[in-house]
Amino acid sequence: MIEVKGLQKTFSHPSGELHVLKGIDLAIKEGEMTAVVGASGVGKSTLLHILGTLDRPTAGKIYYDGVDVFGLHEKELTAFRNKRIGFVFQFHHLLPEFTAIENVFMPGLLARETDYERMEKRAASLLEELGLKGRMRHKPGELSGGEQQRVAVARALFMSPAVVLADEPTGNLDMETGRELFELLFRLNSEKGITFLIATHDKEISGRCRRVLEMVGGHIKSTFNGRAKDVPA
Repeated sequence: MIEVKGLQKTFSHPSGELHVLKGIDLAIKEGEMTAVVGASGVGKSTLLHILGTLDRPTAGKIYYDGVDVFGLHEKELTAFRNKRIGFVFQFHHLLPEFTAIENVFMPGLLARETDYERMEKRAASLLEELGLKGRMRHKPGELSGGEQQRVAVARALFMSPAVVLADEPTGNLDMETGRELFELLFRLNSEKGITFLIATHDKEISGRCRRVLEMVGGHIKSTFNGRAKDVPA
């Protein structure tokens, strides 16, 4: 579903150029539950941001179902991102002035959908499925941290994306709430076949994923069922 070829990312710094990604080749299949691990600052967030087209690579290509996404015009890329890629971040980034249900169908508004009733029904269905039936009309400030992240997950799923990218989604939660959130993500993967790519420091979580991508020195080591192999880079 996702194919990455020769991905590089370099940042300019007063002390010189910082090479974060150094030629990554990678393929993600539909329905995979994949963890991205590595030390802080190794480039996990950079990788996810580029895979999510929130940032552009210095070099290399990313294909979604054979489409070179960075070959699209900016408006096409924005529409593609909104429809095909869901995001869950460490900080939920909910809009404080809107209710939970309004935050969830925000991607539909950005896509210029006009059937407000249909969007609201879809958002309500997702929130109910994620255990927030009684919290739909509450604003983020009235929700717990775990509830806010569930709203963020519902928002990520609203457009039925091809993949959900989660960047340390439990990093701002206590241990028990974080565990509950990951159980939810694993259930969505198992029952609905949703593809997840999750950056995490939690070894318990990464240990449950069939595939682990370990970032070291700008490259990736991919592990299947406990057996590591270097990915060409």
